[in-house]
Amino acid sequence: MKKIYMPALCGLLLFGCKSQQNNSAGNTPSQNTIFSIAGDPVSEQEFLYVYNKNSIGRDTATTADADLREYLDLYVNFKLKVREAREMGLHQQESFQEELSTYKKQLARPYLTEHSVTEQLVQEAYDRMGTEVNASHILLAVQEGASPADTLAAWQKAVEIRQKAQAGADFGDLARRFSDDPSAQSNRGNLGYFTALQMVYPFENAAYTTPVGAVSAPVRTRFGYHVIKVNDKRPSQGKARVAHLMIRTHADMSEEELTAAKARVDALYQQLSQGESWEALVRQFSEDKATASKAGELPPFGTGQMIPEFEKSAFALKEKGNISQPVKTPYGWHIIKLLDRESLPPFEELQAELEARVSRDSRSQLQEEALITRLKKENRFTENKSVLQNLYQKADSSLIAGRWNYQPATLASQTLFSIADSTYTVSSFVEWVKDLSYPPQAVAPQSLLERLYQDWQKEQLIDYEEAHLDEKYEDYRMLVQEYHDGILLFQLMEDNVWAKAIEDTTGLQQFFQQNQANYQWQERVNGLVLNAASEEVLKRAEAMLGQAPYPISNKALGEPVAEKGKLSAKSQQELGQMLSAMQYRPEYQLQIEAPQEIGNLFSEQLQRAGLATERYQIKKIGAKQPVMLRLVSTSPTALEQIFSTQNPLSLQVIEGPFERADHPVVDAVKWEKGRYRLVQDGRHYLVVVDEVLPAGPKQLSDVRGQAVSDYQTYLEQQWVARLREKYEVRVNKKELQKLLDQVGQNR
Repeated sequence: MKKIYMPALCGLLLFGCKSQQNNSAGNTPSQNTIFSIAGDPVSEQEFLYVYNKNSIGRDTATTADADLREYLDLYVNFKLKVREAREMGLHQQESFQEELSTYKKQLARPYLTEHSVTEQLVQEAYDRMGTEVNASHILLAVQEGASPADTLAAWQKAVEIRQKAQAGADFGDLARRFSDDPSAQSNRGNLGYFTALQMVYPFENAAYTTPVGAVSAPVRTRFGYHVIKVNDKRPSQGKARVAHLMIRTHADMSEEELTAAKARVDALYQQLSQGESWEALVRQFSEDKATASKAGELPPFGTGQMIPEFEKSAFALKEKGNISQPVKTPYGWHIIKLLDRESLPPFEELQAELEARVSRDSRSQLQEEALITRLKKENRFTENKSVLQNLYQKADSSLIAGRWNYQPATLASQTLFSIADSTYTVSSFVEWVKDLSYPPQAVAPQSLLERLYQDWQKEQLIDYEEAHLDEKYEDYRMLVQEYHDGILLFQLMEDNVWAKAIEDTTGLQQFFQQNQANYQWQERVNGLVLNAASEEVLKRAEAMLGQAPYPISNKALGEPVAEKGKLSAKSQQELGQMLSAMQYRPEYQLQIEAPQEIGNLFSEQLQRAGLATERYQIKKIGAKQPVMLRLVSTSPTALEQIFSTQNPLSLQVIEGPFERADHPVVDAVKWEKGRYRLVQDGRHYLVVVDEVLPAGPKQLSDVRGQAVSDYQTYLEQQWVARLREKYEVRVNKKELQKLLDQVGQNR
C-alpha cells in the first residue's frame, strides 16, 4: 500500500534523476525567501528548481498562475512534513544516513561519466547495428589475473590454432578439439548472427573489423583468448512485429497433457489455414493472457532478442499476414503471424536507449579510463613511483591466498599518491587489501597486487570526487537535498498514513460507511458462457451442466499398489501427478477407490502432502477390485477437457460474474434469468444467466484495496491540516508575484 503515496513524493523527486538540466525559469533565480515554515526559509532558487523539473510531466492546460500556486501549496505541505521529521530527529538515525548514502552514490553517477567518450561509443554502436555478423570462435580460457607465463602460453596456443585455420583446417573441427567453450561440442563454435551490444566489446570489435572468411588475431576478453572466424555479414534484418497464438506447456505436464496441447495447436493452425479469423481464434484460445486481448501482438524484436526457435520462424515469414506452422519453444507452442517489418530507426530515436545500454556494456571500461584521466588532471593527482615499486616487491603467496600478512613497517607512512591536498599512504592501502574478502587467486602475486592497487587508486579518486560534487555542481546539491527530504518522510508517512490506514480497521470501516456512495456495483450477471464449435457440441455440453463433479482423469493402478506397508514407487508417482494438477486448481478433487488397508496408506500420504480433507474422498472396495485414482472438478469449465479428446477446439467455458463490457457475448443477450443461444464468428454460444444482480452498494471486502487507498488520502489531508496548525507558514507575497510574472512570461 505504500505505493499509494509515492506518486506525490516522486512528483518532487522523480525529475531530479535528470541531471544537469537548466535550473532556472529564465534568469538565474535569487536566494530570496519564497516561504518559511516556523521561521525556516525556503529559497526561491530551491522552489523554482523543483517546480521547473516537475512541470515537464504535469498537465499545463491550467494557467501559469493557477499551476504555480497549486504547486506551491503542494511544496509547502511537503516541507511541513520535512520539518516534522526533523523535529522528531529522524535525520539523525543511522538507517536514514545509510539509505541517503546509497542514493547519493546513485545520483553521482551522471557526474562520473565521460560524455564525449559515451557519444563516440553510442554512435559506433548505432553504426554497427546496421550490420549483423555470423561468426565462430575458439576460446582458450585464461583468468584476467593470470601470471605472465600462463597468459603467454594461452596466447601462443591461440596463435598456433589461428595458423592451422589459415592453413585450411576446418574451423569447426578445431573448435571441437581446442575450444574451452562447452557449447563448441554441439555448435562447432558457431555463435549464429549477432549485432552490436550483444557480445563483449573486444569480441565485437574483432568480429566487425575482420573480413568475411578471415580469421582474427587472438582477441583478449575477460574469458580468455578468442580466435574468431567471420562466416558472413549481412544488412540488419531490422525488427519483426508479429502476433502469436500460444498454447502453453511446461515440464510438469503429463504425456497426455502434452499430446493434447499439440493436438490443440494443430487444430488451430488448420482452422487458420482454412481462413478462420485470426483475431477471433486468438481471443478465444490463446493462453498468453497478456496479448490475447490485443490479437496476440508482441513488442517488435530484432536479431538475438527472442528465443532462437521463435526468432527463426518469425523472420522466415516474408509477407505481411503470413502465418507460421506451430513452433515449439520452452514455453509452449506458438503460431506466429507477421504484422510488419521495421528497419533500423533513425539515430535520434535510439540515442537514449543506446546510452543506457552502453553504460552497462563492457565498453564502459573505456569511459572509466577516460574518467580517471580527467579526475587525475582536475584534482592534481601525483604518484610516488619509487614507493610503489618497493611495495610491489612485497607481494607473496599469502596475498594470492587471500590473507596478505605483510607488515609495512618503514614504508607505512610513505605516500603512494596524493589528490589535491589529501595524501594516501602505504599503510592505508595495505589495510584496504587486508579488509578485502576474496578467494585464493591462481595468479602471480605481483600481478594481483598491481591490479588491487589500481582498483584502490580508482576507488579513492572517485570517492574524492563524490565528496566534492556539491561544491562543483549546483544541480547535484539540489538533487541530494530532494532525496534527503524524501527519504526522511518515508518512515513518517509509514507511521501516520500507510500503516495506520491498514491497521486502523475501525477507522477504515467508519470512513467506508461515510463514503458508501463512492463504492457501488454496476448491474451484473452470475452465470457462464459456453463457446462451442457446432450446435451439436453445444447441445451435448448443455445437457451435462449441473452434473458435477465432472471427470478429469481416471487411473487404474497396476500391481503392486503397495509394498512392505507403504505405497509403491509407481503408485506414489501417479498420486504425485494428480496432486501436482490440483496445486493450482482449487476446483479439483481427488476420488480414490481402494481396499481398507491401502486406502489408509493413501490417507496418510495425502495428510503428509498437506491436502485438505475436503478435497479428497476414499471409497472402500473389495480386495480383488482394481485400485482407482479419479481426478474430478466441481467447475463446469472441466467440460472443456471432456470435449477436447476428439477436437481441441470443441468447447470453451467461462464462468462469471460479468459486469457490462466484461464479455461481448454476455452484453449481446438479455439480462434476465434464462439461457440464450447465438452464433458469432462462426462459433455457437450458450449464455446461462443464473441471476441478475442489481446495482448497489459494495461490501468493504469487495473493494478493500481501493478503500484503503482512499482512506490513506483522507488521513494525509487530516495530518497536513494539523501540521499547518503546529507550524506557522508565511508566504512572501512580493516574491511570489515576481515568480508568477516570470513563469507566465516563459509559458
